[in-house]
Amino acid sequence: MNLCAVCEVDSEQFLTKILKKENITMKKLFHIAVTLCSTVIAVFFLLYAGPQLMTMQTGPEPLKPEQSFADAAGTYISYEAAYPVAFWAEEYYSGDPDRIKTSGYVIYDVDRDAFVCILIPKEKDQDFDRLLRGMALAAEMRADRDMSPILVNGSLTLASQEQAGNVMDALEESKILEQYIEFMDSDTYMKSYFGEDEYGKVLRNMCQKLLDGEHQSEWYVLEQGNIGSLGTGEIWICILTALLNVLIFLFSLFGLLKGNQTETSQTPAASGSAMERFLAEQRFYAKDWCTFNLNRGYRLASMSVVVTLAIFVAIGIFVKAADRLVPFYIPAGLLFGELVALLFWFSQSNRSKPEKILKKIEKYLAKELPDASMRNAFIEEFVNTEQSWSFCEKTKEGMLWGKTGERFWSIFLWNGRVTIVDVSQLKEVQTETISGTVNSGAVRVHYVSYAANFYYQEDMPKRKPDKTVSFNVEDRLGFFMSLVHRRVGDSITITCK
Repeated sequence: MNLCAVCEVDSEQFLTKILKKENITMKKLFHIAVTLCSTVIAVFFLLYAGPQLMTMQTGPEPLKPEQSFADAAGTYISYEAAYPVAFWAEEYYSGDPDRIKTSGYVIYDVDRDAFVCILIPKEKDQDFDRLLRGMALAAEMRADRDMSPILVNGSLTLASQEQAGNVMDALEESKILEQYIEFMDSDTYMKSYFGEDEYGKVLRNMCQKLLDGEHQSEWYVLEQGNIGSLGTGEIWICILTALLNVLIFLFSLFGLLKGNQTETSQTPAASGSAMERFLAEQRFYAKDWCTFNLNRGYRLASMSVVVTLAIFVAIGIFVKAADRLVPFYIPAGLLFGELVALLFWFSQSNRSKPEKILKKIEKYLAKELPDASMRNAFIEEFVNTEQSWSFCEKTKEGMLWGKTGERFWSIFLWNGRVTIVDVSQLKEVQTETISGTVNSGAVRVHYVSYAANFYYQEDMPKRKPDKTVSFNVEDRLGFFMSLVHRRVGDSITITCK
């Protein structure tokens, strides 16, 4: 082996080592970061929503008659609301003050001679509305209506100062209290509305206590479906986010351990067969592209999570729901962003396998040179052509590489496609700049590419070239054409369109 050949082999092996080291370093950093982040996220949301999930699975405990609201605070209970006496709008839809999102009902509890507040989504409050209307009717009309108590499942929490104010205002504006005050001077109406049935007697006792100035010091709120401070939907979103991050943790840990394994070199010795040396050189470039593509995939996958999370947090702040950032917007942003990142990553990973590219190269090479003897001649010339005749272009759009041999010029693409130019048949090489616009959704995108067109010797002139190779960078086309000019000199016409 001459000195030049030795330098070529050493240079290729050196670049392979650098490529492998860079790939392993990037992979390690990515998998370490993902492993740590997924661990923190999974542990946080499991601790945050796990106890509520277990409580939800065991089911609510009925509130016992001897239990006070204070004793049952914080536990998951089922409660029968029998006497709704007032209503208020707890929450409106953002940007629409006329649409109620959550309704609040003041419930009088006979056993405890106290009030409790029920919060329920507006679309599910038909039963409460029905029962509240029934309370304001005369006894004989109530007898013909469904006055069954309404079962509510949730956790009792101490009302905020704002909620307590809403409750007091709702009681003062209660239609039932207004009727009681209005009918106080009429024995007939008082008896009809507040004396003939059990409902009337209870409401009469309640209204009289309110008029006597008896008010409770603590107000408790029971929100339908809430366990602790989390709703059922929020619990499931937090748990799904935690479980997804457990899977990501296992996937990343496996990738980290796998990446630590020592890879055996696939570059054969210079004494290997021509086909082995040819495939080894193609594998080198294919690995280079796959490494570049995977590293870009690491960055884009990470950005998709960060951007999606930022969008969800911004939405939560915009709709003035800061109290729901941790229970809903952050886990929802992580869940959606991580699913997008996983889909994107698996797609990138599936397209970044050197062996798949090599198989496609072999397939397209057989189509480009169907004659086996000519294909063998090309391979023999390719492996014996010095690296000084090689060229390469790598951009985010793709990668190409090849050599300008004495008889064959080769161009290999990242997707496995192959173009072989037979110099013995070549008549003219023409370069051109191609530009235009394409529609990308609602946006028109401008593109520019640089092509080298090859025309073979024919009796009749052709309008279309026999072979074409396109570059994304003008300098790369210029370098390729300099190699072409070194090979053929003035023996072949070279023009610029």
